[in-house]
Amino acid sequence: MHKTGKFLLLLTVLASFVPALVAIEYRCVERLKSYCVVENVTADSFADSIFPSNETSLLIQNSTISRFGEDQFRQLPAVENLMIHHLKIERLQLAKCDQLTTLFASYNHISDLEASEGLQLRNLHLYQNMLTNISALRVLTELEQLYLNDNLLETLVMDTFAAMKSLKILTLHRNQLTAIDSKRSVVLPSLEALFVQHNKLTYLDTGLWKMSALKTLDLGDYDLGFLFTFLEEFPALRTLELYENEWNCGWLSKMVDRLEARGIQHTQTDRDCDDGTLFSELCCSVEGASPDPMMLLISRTAVVDDLHDQLGKQRHKLETLEESQRKQTHKYNELQQKVDRMETFCRNEL
Repeated sequence: MHKTGKFLLLLTVLASFVPALVAIEYRCVERLKSYCVVENVTADSFADSIFPSNETSLLIQNSTISRFGEDQFRQLPAVENLMIHHLKIERLQLAKCDQLTTLFASYNHISDLEASEGLQLRNLHLYQNMLTNISALRVLTELEQLYLNDNLLETLVMDTFAAMKSLKILTLHRNQLTAIDSKRSVVLPSLEALFVQHNKLTYLDTGLWKMSALKTLDLGDYDLGFLFTFLEEFPALRTLELYENEWNCGWLSKMVDRLEARGIQHTQTDRDCDDGTLFSELCCSVEGASPDPMMLLISRTAVVDDLHDQLGKQRHKLETLEESQRKQTHKYNELQQKVDRMETFCRNEL
């Protein structure tokens, strides 16, 4: 037999001893509320696995998957509600999950985050992770609830949420935030609750925030001495938590007057005030940090600049409408002249 033929025969014989790869088929081991629970899923076998095809709510547990992304979501095309807690995920890539509306990915180690445009995600739970940057989330414009508490965020630009016009709940508490900035006006017309307590802020400027539906704002447990706000940004505000801060007494007195005038409550109060004065059940210090007039001027200037920008856009729209009206009027006059000439011609002919 030719050497090549013998080699092919040998490969055929060896192949007959190699077991064929068999796709792992996962079944619901139990049901937790509306979720089908599957267990012992491995990262290596995920791409060749078969998951229950008729289940729209899936919970994966007792598994370790360090990277959860496009390849994994392809295997779950019908899943609308997915719970992947405690899987030691380090990288999360939100892609190829077009049917997904709710994702619980908390209690992981996520530090690397990506997201694709056009997703229908409504509820995203990313609390108890290791996130330091969430800029990738700006493309998730359909979000209604976003939970980012208990991460490692140190700075935040509110513009990240600017396109989330349906966002109702945003949690940022228990991070490491030292600054929350806004580079432009941030309009969140649906936001009702914002939780930012237990961070490391020393000042906060909300002048460029436009949150007409906001009812609850928690700013407790900081080192705040004052806020750059007169509360005009929050016309629907009902609860403003200010507990456990280092308020300047002069500033706090004026703020409490504004709260009382608008019927805004602060339900949590300071228990102890050893180094200061207890005012309206909130601790303050006469020597507490007060707004620097120059910083206040810069803050208000930014608000005025934003108003000028909005005014400029409205003027441009008005000019566009006026130009369109002029063109329509010109066309109308031309048409009217033609009609008049035709009428004159018809009378002369008769």
